[in-house]
Amino acid sequence: MQWLVPHTAKASGQPVQLGYWEAGDPAAHPVVLLVGLGMQAIEWPADFTRQLSETRRVICIDNRDAGKSPRCGEDSEPLAAGIWMQGDTAAAQDLAPYSLFDMRDDVLALLDRLQVGTFDIIGFSMGGMISQLVAAAAGPRAGRFVQLASNDGTAEVDGDADSKCRMARLFTRPSDPELIRTYLLEDALAYGAGRLTDTPELRSEVNAAFSAGYSCGGAARHALAVLTTPDRRPLLKLIQSRTLVLHGDRDSCISPQRGEAAAALIPDARFELLPGVGHVLDPMMCDAALNWLEPTAGTRTRIGESHGVA
Repeated sequence: MQWLVPHTAKASGQPVQLGYWEAGDPAAHPVVLLVGLGMQAIEWPADFTRQLSETRRVICIDNRDAGKSPRCGEDSEPLAAGIWMQGDTAAAQDLAPYSLFDMRDDVLALLDRLQVGTFDIIGFSMGGMISQLVAAAAGPRAGRFVQLASNDGTAEVDGDADSKCRMARLFTRPSDPELIRTYLLEDALAYGAGRLTDTPELRSEVNAAFSAGYSCGGAARHALAVLTTPDRRPLLKLIQSRTLVLHGDRDSCISPQRGEAAAALIPDARFELLPGVGHVLDPMMCDAALNWLEPTAGTRTRIGESHGVA
């Protein structure tokens, strides 16, 4: 079943009313899922959310500027590409309408509105950065935290040049919107590091993301939020959640060393490096998260392939 919060944008720096969807028993222990840069909550692999929903109340949230959540500007940000490629934090500060801290406040406000007490949280890429801040602010409310393919709280972007270019080309809406669909497919295959292939299933997932209304301007403002948010490493040391950090050793967008550094900062966090995995919601990554969250359930059956872009 799906519920959507009425999405009315508010002033910069104030929480916005996010779009979200739920699965599972509303009385079960909640787990919150946050996706990455430019992504939509519908991009979580269906088998992953289904298996989570067998024992959990699953709350999948659209970050502001994506999916069913409100837009915070135009559908193109032509200046953002150069800023992103150069890692120009000063220019990002001038242009960004919000930071990751504002996106954290959005999530906490939604959880309060839903009257969620304690919860677990899973965040992929930029969603992992937001999840770090949510867990740090929530204290003992956040029982378990799974960080997927994310960084160590720095504002630095250390992906390779090809990955940065792939992200940046989607910051401006092309004159032919069909190019967005093409780029999303190409990017999924590139970030998949050879573990994704051009199948009808992958094309169906890409088509769903495209048809739901991919926001080029929103993706750009997400990138600016990452750049403009100051060093968060001291906050990682405050996280009280039991934490698992998962990272692929072929991640071209965020280096595995960033994930390992995050685990070193978060008290008693466990780090797992996944062989052959890129910057995607890979079956191996999803299986590892499921088995850690539900250790008494035994080894999970390998879930189907899915892509995810930071």
